[in-house]
Amino acid sequence: MGGGGTAPKMKMSDALILTGVTVLLGGLFMVAWVTPVEHAEESPPYVNGASMWAGDSFEIAITVDNDTTVRMVLKAEDGTIVSAESIPMVSGVETSTSLEITEGGYYTYEIDTKGAGATLDLDIDRKYKIDMLPFPIGGLILAYGLYQRDGPQDEEDLDDEILDAELDV
Repeated sequence: MGGGGTAPKMKMSDALILTGVTVLLGGLFMVAWVTPVEHAEESPPYVNGASMWAGDSFEIAITVDNDTTVRMVLKAEDGTIVSAESIPMVSGVETSTSLEITEGGYYTYEIDTKGAGATLDLDIDRKYKIDMLPFPIGGLILAYGLYQRDGPQDEEDLDDEILDAELDV
């Protein structure tokens, strides 16, 4: 192991600033990053799911490559079908739908494009906006770190300060 060396201690304010910014950026990626799913013609029906609370909904936007009828099925945790619908779609036109949840639990949805290629844009709309919680937490940590940075200096910081002296010869 080459060159262990020494490094100065990290200030608590710098650690808080780094943590606050990390939580803010993580929250931004968690909330805003939605990647469309490419569903090929020969693929089986697309199935996905999530834990939901009452009032939450799956927001689904579909663009198909060929005119077709898309079947969407929403199933509860025990496998019972909550809703099933068939939607006729035109090639190249985006069609949006929302699958509302009335009781909390784990729900799965199945999207069958029946042999047509499609682009699926899937999102979850939370009623209580619990996924926005990282923003105030990250903001508070960042603000406290910035507040500490401008505060009074510690005695250790004053001891480490380099003093220049003029010597008379």
